[in-house]
Amino acid sequence: MSEIFSKIDASFKAAIKGEESTSILIRWWGIIAYVVTFFVIDRIVMKVDNRAVDVAFSSLVVIYFVWHIFVLKKCSPKKPKLSKEEKAYLKQQARKDLGKKILRKLLLQESLTKWEPVTVTIVIDIIFITQFLGYIIK
Repeated sequence: MSEIFSKIDASFKAAIKGEESTSILIRWWGIIAYVVTFFVIDRIVMKVDNRAVDVAFSSLVVIYFVWHIFVLKKCSPKKPKLSKEEKAYLKQQARKDLGKKILRKLLLQESLTKWEPVTVTIVIDIIFITQFLGYIIK
């Protein structure tokens, strides 16, 4: 049991430093938190009529997901700085490949939309934050 807590502690410290991988942040720190928050904490807040308990649990959830957004932004891969010539070259290549790209999308060989997992995770975090802020404000 102490091994598990030491791994969690090491992952937490690495996330704060910005050294944790985003896949670990999304899978272990995100998905598990979503499930626990939705099935356990939300039910507790809905069933218990004590305002102090509602505010306490909701505040913890809001603080956790704000932290989660912070570490996701800190650990996400950064885009390299490009010079004007490199940007112009990439734009020219995109124009050349536009026809092929549209054809691949029409023939369903390529996804119609591209989703960045970090962005989707941040949006889900914001949804949980607003839901539990509603419990605090009401």
